[in-house]
Amino acid sequence: MLINDRYKLLKRIGSGAFGLIFSAKNVNTNEIVAIKLEPTAQVDTLTHEAAVLMKLSGIPGIPNLRYYGVPDHNRYMAIDLLGKSLQTVSSDHKKSVPIEIVRMYAKQMVEIIQAVHERGFIHRDIKPPNFMTGPNPSSNETENKTDKIFLIDFGMSRTYIDDKTNAHRCNKMRTGIIGTPRYVSINVHDGNEPSRRDDLISIMYVVIYLVKGRLPWKAAASPELVSQIKKTILPEELFLDMPPGYLDIFKYLCSMSYEEAPKYSHIIENL
Repeated sequence: MLINDRYKLLKRIGSGAFGLIFSAKNVNTNEIVAIKLEPTAQVDTLTHEAAVLMKLSGIPGIPNLRYYGVPDHNRYMAIDLLGKSLQTVSSDHKKSVPIEIVRMYAKQMVEIIQAVHERGFIHRDIKPPNFMTGPNPSSNETENKTDKIFLIDFGMSRTYIDDKTNAHRCNKMRTGIIGTPRYVSINVHDGNEPSRRDDLISIMYVVIYLVKGRLPWKAAASPELVSQIKKTILPEELFLDMPPGYLDIFKYLCSMSYEEAPKYSHIIENL
């Protein structure tokens, strides 16, 4: 079977709550892509994700949307085929990724999320599995190749600017958590709607995970316990033996108000 008269599924490479991920071949160009498959009987997340990717088109570090359609009883979305997730990178380094590599990744993560925010979107599910490595076209073949970072999975993303007022959306208190408990900010644990600051706080938790191989609340059995540990542990302990600039960034992000615009250049300079 060909999807959209172009894509032939090759092998399953992943899965999630939404459905399955396959590598696929464009039979016209021989290009290999990734295809997300979601049964139409399930809650529709792919239509939203495809729409977000279209609006983020052209941002370095955002995979290109190649195709979206519902030709049969499944929804299909084709995007660039990428490499390893940062979770896999961490495992490959036996948990602790060298700080020079983490610095390179961290700067790219912030640059990508800055561009996403500037297009009016909050990601809302920042975590190691949602950052992927890929070839860096700016790297010289004769030099050490450096991985380029890509941000994926925009199924939970939303705009933070109200279409009617053209102002920042008002904060809505919630009973549930939006995102992955291990990586969300204390603000989100407390029921606040995620905003720009919270994407960045989640990136700092990813940075800690890459450097140390684990987070202090790894073994916590519930979101409530994760929140309790986050609230009791001192930032100085969280960032112990890490570059001092990282602690300063984290404290700055935690001091931000809900609608406040982050100082991205200040953050990048101190990573």
